[in-house]
Amino acid sequence: MIPEDEADTRPDEVVVECEMEASPEKLWRALTQEPFLADWLGARPADEDAQGPSYPIVEAKPYSRVRYAWHDPESPDAPPAVTVELERLSAGRTWFRLTHGETTARVGGAANSNRPPLALAA
Repeated sequence: MIPEDEADTRPDEVVVECEMEASPEKLWRALTQEPFLADWLGARPADEDAQGPSYPIVEAKPYSRVRYAWHDPESPDAPPAVTVELERLSAGRTWFRLTHGETTARVGGAANSNRPPLALAA
């Protein structure tokens, strides 16, 4: 986690937070298995023949955090990393935070009580 005063979105980041109606285990599968992840991120694992966005996994802590190196030839100025953090909630739900940017995202829910709507997992 990063300190609360550094947790705000920076100008070079895109952050999506929501509560998912799925367990961290189910979301982990969707985030680390290629057929599901390609649907979520619109990219595929990096390989020499890849055209379009690619995302080699550079860090993985099962069921809680995965970080991808991001490469999109169509958007060379896009931030170079995507980090997804998961936090188990009650009733089989999960807090989901995706940060596309240079910095590390934080887990723990939104800084205020305005939670976004629930979303369904793959």
